[in-house]
Amino acid sequence: MKRAKALASLRQLCCLGLNREVLIPEVLRALHTFIPSESNVYTGVNEHILPTFVIPEHVIPEVMETVKSEWNRLYVKPYHSRSVDWYRHHLIMTDVRILDDRFYRSDFYHAVFRPYKHHYRVQAKVCNYGAMVGGISLARSQHQQPFDAEDIQQLRRLLPYLEHGLQARGETATDYVDSGQTGLVILTRNGSVVYLSDAARNLLFLATYGIFPVGQGSSSLPVTVPPVLQQLCANLDGIFQGWDAPPPTFSHTNARGRFVFRAYWLQPPTVHSGLETAGYSPADNGLIGVLIEHQEPLRLQLYRNLQGWRLSPREQEVGLALAEGLSQAAIAVRLNVSVQTAITYIRRLYAKLEVHSRAELLDKLRTPTSKTIKP
Repeated sequence: MKRAKALASLRQLCCLGLNREVLIPEVLRALHTFIPSESNVYTGVNEHILPTFVIPEHVIPEVMETVKSEWNRLYVKPYHSRSVDWYRHHLIMTDVRILDDRFYRSDFYHAVFRPYKHHYRVQAKVCNYGAMVGGISLARSQHQQPFDAEDIQQLRRLLPYLEHGLQARGETATDYVDSGQTGLVILTRNGSVVYLSDAARNLLFLATYGIFPVGQGSSSLPVTVPPVLQQLCANLDGIFQGWDAPPPTFSHTNARGRFVFRAYWLQPPTVHSGLETAGYSPADNGLIGVLIEHQEPLRLQLYRNLQGWRLSPREQEVGLALAEGLSQAAIAVRLNVSVQTAITYIRRLYAKLEVHSRAELLDKLRTPTSKTIKP
C-alpha cells in the first residue's frame, strides 16, 4: 500500500469514534503499511509524565508481567528526568540513548526491549489539548535499518489524527462480531489448569486488564487464570450430575472487546441406558476444554475489511457510512458534497464490489479478503 493511501486509511481509523483501548491496538497494527517496523507500542502517562499503562501491538505475557511488577526498578529516575526535559523541547525522541548513553547495556533494554526485538526506536509525544498523555513508539530490530528523516516526518503527519482519535469519547459498542482470535484452556473436573495455549494466555491478559498497568506489583495465578474458569467446570460437571446448574458459558466485556468462554468435555461421557441410570456420566479423570473467543466492534471489522478492496479513500468512507445506515443526504453532508455526487460514489462502490443493495454490501464487507489486515 502506498504511503498516501496508508495515511488516508489511518486518518479514517482515527475518525471512527472508537474508544482508546480499541483504537490504539488497531493503529499499532495499521502503522506497518505506513512506516515499516518490527512492532509498535503505546505508553500512557500521567500529569507528571510518568508511565501508567502500556498497550503493546503483541503481548508477551512474561514481559508484561515484568513491566507490571518491576517497572520502578527498571525505569530508573534519570530516565524519567531526561524524558521530561526532552519532551519540553521536542515532539519525537529519535534515539533511546537520549535516556542513557549506555542504554543498550541496561536491565531495561534486556528485560523489555530485547524480547520484542526493539533496538532502533522512535517515540512521538501524544497530547490532549496541549498536555502530554502518552507516547507512540515504532521499533526495528538491530538487523533492520534505523528510522530515517522521512519516516519521522511521516509520523509527524499522523499525530494530529491520532490525537483527535484519542479525544473521542467512544460509545460502548453494541454490535460485536468474532475477531478470529481464540484460545484453549484445558482443566480437570475440579478446575485445575492442565494446559494453557499462548493465545489463551494472551486473551486472558486482555480480558483481565484491557490495558497493562505498570509498576503495580505482581499478578497472581487467579488473575491470569480467573476463578470463572473453575465455575464453568463446576457448571458443566453439575449438569452431568443432574444438578440444576447454569449453562457452562460466560461472557465478559471491557474496553478491548467481548470475551466469550465456553466449556465442554474433551472426552465423551459414558452413556447409561438403564431405567434407573439413564443419562451420561463423565469419567473421574475427564478433562474439560474452555474455548475463549474474542469479539470486536462490527464497525472496526468493516473498516478493516474495506482496506482489502481496491477502493479510493472516498469510496471507503462511503462504505462505512452505508454500513452505519446513513441516508444519501447524510452521506453528502458528511463528505461535504452534493447529494448527486454522493449517489455517484455509492453507485461506483456498488459496481466495484458487485453488489446491488446495502444488505449485499454489508454481507460482503463482513467477509475478509486475502489482503485484509488480520487482528
